[in-house]
Amino acid sequence: MQLQQLSELMQDAAKDAVRYAAEQHQITLDNSLASLVQVDTILSELHQHELAQQHSPEMIFTLCSIFGAYIGEVFIAHSGGQWQQNNVDSKAPFIYVQHHDKEFPFASTCYYKITQDNSVSLKNYVKQAMANAMQ
Repeated sequence: MQLQQLSELMQDAAKDAVRYAAEQHQITLDNSLASLVQVDTILSELHQHELAQQHSPEMIFTLCSIFGAYIGEVFIAHSGGQWQQNNVDSKAPFIYVQHHDKEFPFASTCYYKITQDNSVSLKNYVKQAMANAMQ
């Protein structure tokens, strides 16, 4: 996939996250750094639901992809960088934001928060990623 196509795909996925947040959680995401608090709220609710009744693997993949895209788009807008795809393992390719020599797999962090550790803060993760990107 060309970088332009990948970028457009991720922008569209980020828009899906905005729609999902509005329709399913009545939360408005405005592409600001402050909106990452609301993303944490949504992912915390998804974590609680996951504990009570597991989501399907497809649903988890989709939610992590769209919220990873949203977070990545916020990061790119404020710090720069570009979307990249790692195809080293053809059975498990992944998409991440690359900023200089640093890689930020935002969807993976969403997955970890939803399925493993609700204490993870995406807002804090992005704040740290932005600091690391500037080093």
